[in-house]
Amino acid sequence: MTLARPLALAGMMASGKSTVGQVVAARVGVPFEDLDTLVERAAGRSVAELFSRVGEAGFRALERQVLAASLADRRPRVIALGGGALLDRGLRLDALRAWTVVSLAVPAAEVVRRAAGSPRPLLQGPDPLAAVERLAAGRAEAYAECHLTVDASRPVEEVADDLVARAPRAPLVVALGTRTYPVALGAAAPALSAHLHALAPTKTLALTDSNVERLLSSELRDTAGGMFHVTPPGEAAKTVASLHAAWARAAEVELDRRGAVVGVGGGAVTDLAGFLAGTWMRGVRWVAVPTTLLGMVDAAVGGKTAVDLGSVKNVVGVFHQPRAVILDPSFCATESPRAFASGLAEVVKSALVGDAALLDELERSAEALDPREPGVLGQVVRAAVAVKCDVVSRDEREGGLRAVLNLGHTVGHALEAEGGLERWTHGEAVALGTVIALRVGERLGVTPVGLAARIRALFVRLRLPVDVDRDELRAATAWLGRDKKRAGRDVQYVLVDRPGSAVVTPLPLEELARLVLA
Repeated sequence: MTLARPLALAGMMASGKSTVGQVVAARVGVPFEDLDTLVERAAGRSVAELFSRVGEAGFRALERQVLAASLADRRPRVIALGGGALLDRGLRLDALRAWTVVSLAVPAAEVVRRAAGSPRPLLQGPDPLAAVERLAAGRAEAYAECHLTVDASRPVEEVADDLVARAPRAPLVVALGTRTYPVALGAAAPALSAHLHALAPTKTLALTDSNVERLLSSELRDTAGGMFHVTPPGEAAKTVASLHAAWARAAEVELDRRGAVVGVGGGAVTDLAGFLAGTWMRGVRWVAVPTTLLGMVDAAVGGKTAVDLGSVKNVVGVFHQPRAVILDPSFCATESPRAFASGLAEVVKSALVGDAALLDELERSAEALDPREPGVLGQVVRAAVAVKCDVVSRDEREGGLRAVLNLGHTVGHALEAEGGLERWTHGEAVALGTVIALRVGERLGVTPVGLAARIRALFVRLRLPVDVDRDELRAATAWLGRDKKRAGRDVQYVLVDRPGSAVVTPLPLEELARLVLA
């Protein structure tokens, strides 16, 4: 095992964080830190003295300060966290972005047994078991928001073995309390098999399109359960008629409330599969297996599901989060160069709104991004998806922050609509919309001067369009009023204020159209 980044152990008191952490650190050959020790060092007092002097509230405030400072240190190491260290959700999400976080799970009765005779105030009452159970219930959502949960009721060496084996392959996660789900990179068939085994559905209905269906391996086909519904390829899958056909297929196979839907295909298929799952029997479980780069870095993650209404994109839909997303970059080898480039547009978007280092990497390796090299591509996919996982974890239903993921989409969707959803691929339209958004930002004094030219040059290297006919653009502005982010006469338009950061600015429709054409 090697650690690419810090490994943090969370969990209840007496779950073995310090004991297991020291064993793992020794095996891997990295330093071990205990957050309580760091707090004591910062305060010049023991934890017991701190509780006595400033109470739990004062201790937690200092603990948060020390944790925030520790998050800035990206040295590989193992860190044992206090039982309440990650109760602050903002810090917890920061930890998920910077570290690999593992929750050590121990039954309440075992906590009481291990901690017997300790001076902990919680255990001094008449019913320590009930007190521990209440504390565990109150922290359940915090402990669920982690990359892995490990059974720590076993002997220390077994728990350490588990961590050494699993931590380097820990998935990304969309952190949504007890609805947290993994976004895992790896071979599709075995990963899907493991997730479906855990879900134990009564029946499984898999959706795919006619192009992907011809390419599915027998292993993946068998893993998905054998019952398939095949849609037309591309945006033709995202129609009300196509949704109705999927509902009819679900009825035909008698998919019940304990069944599951699997979406195997590009973004259109996973959108449709999620919408089917969200509306069938008022909501059944589903798993996304995107087979295109665009689907991997954008559509399949985040629970946005929708169909189109005529030429208006994604206007009818529901939020319905999957139980897992499986990313297998080897699928990209079957994509056309145009489709692969389309996915790269969303990678650039993710870099612009949330990861300046990824933008630098894209500029260094633009020509090396090859769909036949899943290892190199996998690193870029992981970085781009990490941005989306973090944003969705902080704003599941686009109440604020999540809107930044729409960079380039306002004008992009308008161009798609004007072209009848055929002239431009989604990624091509987003690339054009992104260049325009950067130019608008520069004109408004929000975006650093020169960033538009920098991204334009990157898109050219990635074989994406950067220019659009002025008459076509003028015609497309008529579609801006149908943008889903419109509120009254204003559109919530996304601008980049620096590489890796974006802001949402309300602009009147007429002003936005004028700026776009300028």
